[in-house]
Amino acid sequence: MERKDLQLDLRKLGVADKPGAWTDVDVTVAAPEDLRNEMIGVPEGDPLTVRLRLESVVDGIYASGTFQALAKGQDARTLEDLELPLSVDVQELFVYERGEDEDSYAVERDKINLEPLIRDAVVMALPLNPVESDDDGEFSYTVGEFPEDEEAGSINDRLAALKHQLEKKES
Repeated sequence: MERKDLQLDLRKLGVADKPGAWTDVDVTVAAPEDLRNEMIGVPEGDPLTVRLRLESVVDGIYASGTFQALAKGQDARTLEDLELPLSVDVQELFVYERGEDEDSYAVERDKINLEPLIRDAVVMALPLNPVESDDDGEFSYTVGEFPEDEEAGSINDRLAALKHQLEKKES
């Protein structure tokens, strides 16, 4: 079922069939369902800010702007709850006539439905393995560096000896 609050009437906004005309849309709506992956998502009904510029072009309506929401889920490493602010940039053309490209969004009866665009953009922007930042100083690891201990010193000594042997051989 299509939600009325996610449909924009282009006639009322003054951009239907008027190439060159544009308008800004800035609304906060309740997030639709299924804006999630396995670990994190935007809960249904949470606030979702829609900031778009709608520009009328010959082929349709060009929508550019951002969607902003707060994603909630679990840290993939610790399984603790986390919240991740999302700001997703979008640039999409809603076409008057679909033609052969069935992946495009359509203008239907001088209205555009934002729900498929919101779903595609937000779900693609969600991290597959969300992790809390390491700024709090707790669990942290580094790949590819030696720890500062005796083992690292002995490895550096061996590398220095190897370098010395190579330099001797070249001269």
